This record gives sequence, structure tokens and C-alpha cells, in this order.
Amino acid sequence: MAKKKYYGVKKGKVVGVFESWDECKNSIEGFSGAEYKSFPTYEEAKAYAEGVDITEVHKSLAAESNMVIAYVDGSYDDSQKRYSFGCVIITPQGEIICESGANEDPEAVVSRNVAGELMGTMFAVRWAYNNGHLSILIRHDYEGIAKWFTGQWKANSYCAKKYLEYMGKYKNVMNISFEKVTAHSGDKYNEIADELAKKALKENLPV
Repeated sequence: MAKKKYYGVKKGKVVGVFESWDECKNSIEGFSGAEYKSFPTYEEAKAYAEGVDITEVHKSLAAESNMVIAYVDGSYDDSQKRYSFGCVIITPQGEIICESGANEDPEAVVSRNVAGELMGTMFAVRWAYNNGHLSILIRHDYEGIAKWFTGQWKANSYCAKKYLEYMGKYKNVMNISFEKVTAHSGDKYNEIADELAKKALKENLPV
């Protein structure tokens, strides 16, 4: 089942939030200079449409749900044969923590940037647990992050198997949920996580 999207229209025939693409399209079609984006939550779409700082919306969502929200992304450099992750962690207290790291496990390298995304997810879950947070929402742009965890995809690769083995240690002691975001769509924290992952490769940062 497709994940529900909300469409925020900042400039169009009608400004606001729409719950279907058809409604959004009617608002922007034929409107010169239309500005719109899709979001996974109503609150984010509303903030965009109203020109509100999305940072405050994310902090509010984390506080209201009493969970950590973590954006993860991965990168890969073939010349180095290294993969990396970037992670933006938003705590229920409103703190924003940026982390990154890189690795070069020969068996994981074949999975390229996916290895980095999985590493970032494992890092975020471990960070949340070690800091006393037993509920975390992982926002990711590669669907395998969630589908391997839930069993929708069979873990055949070395990386996927190691990921499931690692996540199994936390599966029954904390609440782990997932939400897919669209890569390179202007989502602020997804873009930051992407930049952190790339920077980790340039600076040769270890995990």
C-alpha cells in the first residue's frame, strides 16, 4: 500500500494543503511560477505552504510523539572503495544532532551507498537506545531500510543479513518505525544527511 502524501502549495490558484495529487494539480496547473512540494505529514506540508520554518515543525513532531526522529542517508566513493552515512537526529527535547562516519568492509562495499544507509540506521538506533530513548522514527530514502526490517524483502546480501542481525538486538526492546522520504526533493534534513555522508568520505571519517 502506497504511503500517504500531503501536497503543500505555496504559490498557486489556491494556497494550502491537499491530500491528493489531483487536487494539487488543479491548484497549480496553468499558474505561472507555481511552487509546491509533497511531504509525508500534514504538518510539514502546512508549514511549507505558510512559509513557516520546517525546523520548528520537526522539533514539535518529535516532542509531541515523544520519540527520536532520525534522517539517514548513505554515500559511496568507488575510487576509495568506501561507503559512508550521514545522520540527523532530532530529540523530543528539540536538540538536533548531526553525525556521520565511513567504513570499507570489503564484503559490504559491493552494496555501495546502501551499505552506508544501513550503517546510518544502525547508528541512529544505537544512539537512541544508549541515550535512553526507546522510540525512534527512521526517515530514509531507500525502501530496503524498512522492508528488510519488516520482512517484506528477503535479506540475501551480506549487508542486509548483518543489518537484520544487528537490528534484532533492539527490535524487542524499543519501538522502531520507518517513513520513506523522496531523495533530493528539498526535504531539509534529508539533504543535510546526504551532505554529511558525502563529507564523511571526503574527510575519511571512521565510524
